Amino acid sequence: MKTNRIRILVMASLALLAASACANPAAAQISAPCKGTFTLPQEVRWQGRVLPAGDYSFVLQSASLPALIELRGPSGVDVLMTAGLSNDNKTEQSFLTIERRGDFGYVRELYLAPLGVHFNYSVPKVSREELLAKGPVSTERVLVSSVGN
Repeated sequence: MKTNRIRILVMASLALLAASACANPAAAQISAPCKGTFTLPQEVRWQGRVLPAGDYSFVLQSASLPALIELRGPSGVDVLMTAGLSNDNKTEQSFLTIERRGDFGYVRELYLAPLGVHFNYSVPKVSREELLAKGPVSTERVLVSSVGN
């Protein structure tokens, strides 16, 4: 009976240790909100949503994954989620990276300089034949004005 209690206690301790080792330290450090604005010069697709050209504002409540961004723009309010996150230094200007393929643009990354965090977004996969037909893929950066604590 005493041996079973010890085993259970050891297993629970190991499970707690494993859970704490898997926690994302970057997300744990970033819990302050961040907000900002940007202007899209052309229509883009972002996480399956079509965003028309225009002025946008956003609020990131927390960078813990999945990070939620409330986006306000010409077509109303959208909530976007991300599961990709990486850290970087805090020396650059905030920006959006847009991947252009033919007539379509896709948001691939949002970098928030006040937090030093890159949020990565998936873009649709394209076959080799489609790439050849539509021409080369290009990227552009849209500057983002952002403030965070």
